[in-house]
Amino acid sequence: MIAKEAPIKLVNFMVLGANFKFIAPKTKKEGQNPPLYFQDYVLDVDFTQRPIDDDKFHVFAKIAVNDNDSPLPGYQIVVEGAATFSIQSKSDISEDVLNNLKYFSSINIVIGYLRSTINSLTVSAPFGPYLLPPVDMQDLFKKKGEK
Repeated sequence: MIAKEAPIKLVNFMVLGANFKFIAPKTKKEGQNPPLYFQDYVLDVDFTQRPIDDDKFHVFAKIAVNDNDSPLPGYQIVVEGAATFSIQSKSDISEDVLNNLKYFSSINIVIGYLRSTINSLTVSAPFGPYLLPPVDMQDLFKKKGEK
């Protein structure tokens, strides 16, 4: 089936920061099943959106994995990125759809790009690539709204 292009356009994406650290397990036995560590990692995701003009806006996002005072063995990762988006033909779009594109779709797109950045950072790491687990975006937006 032929896909229809969305009214939101990704103008550019940039990685603003990427830090990766390997934390060796204390014992050989601890290092035998890395996915067990991965499932217990604390994920911290933050984002913001800023208008540029009537048609363009920036989205900034940061993902921190296992980045706390007592990190678990394996990986400690922090990535930050930003993207510029534009939405054309706003007159043809309902307010609900426009808000969905500006706030939900754009942030999901940036997080997807950062997910790829995390995978690239860890692809040659000792425990293999870290795949950022699916994130409950509705919960994130709810928590962001409570701030």
